[in-house]
Amino acid sequence: MDAFKQWNLPQPQSDVTIVLLQELVERKNDEKHFKAKSLFYGYVLTFFVLIIGALFLYELERSTALFVRAVSPTTTPFLFVSITMSIVAFYQLRKFTKKCKKAEDEFESLRLEVLDRSDELFEGQIQWQNRHDVFKYMKETHDVNLYHK
Repeated sequence: MDAFKQWNLPQPQSDVTIVLLQELVERKNDEKHFKAKSLFYGYVLTFFVLIIGALFLYELERSTALFVRAVSPTTTPFLFVSITMSIVAFYQLRKFTKKCKKAEDEFESLRLEVLDRSDELFEGQIQWQNRHDVFKYMKETHDVNLYHK
């Protein structure tokens, strides 16, 4: 609660409002975190798939027979490491994409709850007048849009 007072919000705000806004910011940060992780593993997976494709093209170019010679860990160990790393990156990408979707759903549900309960959260005349300042602050500082559903 002390950290929220340092946010330069118009006072007075109810304790419930402060807790809900803090939770909104935390959930938004979680969503951003999982989205960044998902994007990172997507790039890693793309990188390893390109490496695997380049190694296959290289082996095809080097091959003198009609078919590509047998690929084994002894002949091309880097290919197997690349395949293993791409499988790991794929599962990490899947895991963080699911977590991102879950965090996004949780954030949206809480954001809609704050919007639906804004009459209860900003009860007094002073709080109701300061509501737009709070919404503006949340949008500009934390990228949380509370203006509309």
